[in-house]
Amino acid sequence: MLNKVCVLTIKVDDMDAALEFYTKMLDFEVSKRYGENIVSLVHNGVPIVLEKSDQESQAAGQKVLLGILSENIDEDVDRIRQKGAKVLFDESRPCPPGRYNIIEDPSGNQLELVEFSGLN
Repeated sequence: MLNKVCVLTIKVDDMDAALEFYTKMLDFEVSKRYGENIVSLVHNGVPIVLEKSDQESQAAGQKVLLGILSENIDEDVDRIRQKGAKVLFDESRPCPPGRYNIIEDPSGNQLELVEFSGLN
């Protein structure tokens, strides 16, 4: 089932400025860094991740990406593709916690399906 939010990704243009804002203004703490472009913040609920945006995501204009938990991303992507959902990638892609794919809702909002490696 794809009905559990597992991560909230905030696309940022400048990671240093974003970290300054989220840690100094809003009092979040850094949980983990995944290189220069992805930083996880300490949060008691749904994890919040700052991700440096690339040209493609800047063009799309979407700055916040809702991550939905998938326990079997291949099956879930196949199932929703058969139902007519727009799936952005032919094959799910690796990410620091496991694999992901992106789908779009009827309004063009992107949703990230995330499969954590530790769940399989």
